[in-house]
Amino acid sequence: MSSFRPERIAREIQRMLSQPISDVAALHGGGMITLTDVKVSPDLTVAKLYVSVFGNSLGGERIITLLNEQAQHFRSLLAPLRLKVIPTVRFYLDSTLDSMERIEQLLKQREAGHSSEGSSSSSE
Repeated sequence: MSSFRPERIAREIQRMLSQPISDVAALHGGGMITLTDVKVSPDLTVAKLYVSVFGNSLGGERIITLLNEQAQHFRSLLAPLRLKVIPTVRFYLDSTLDSMERIEQLLKQREAGHSSEGSSSSSE
């Protein structure tokens, strides 16, 4: 039976860090940075934070590097959680939206290919 504590801690971390992470966008290249998901290890020592970056002039990878450079600051913001050990914070680029967009493009291409085949075979 798994514990719900890591999920509760993850939700709380997401609530606590969403705004400070968004503020990084305002300071570094504009656009929008969204904390999309948080995964906390079962022993509560590591928190993986997944971030989406939209319209930022620095680009996603550079923003992730910047956030990881400031990870200690974000970790200090978690002190109110009052845990024995505050989780180490690591940032990762969430590419879910990019993957969804790519799949959508492929489906549209396939659909366009089928419709052009259908129109050529119906004229024969």
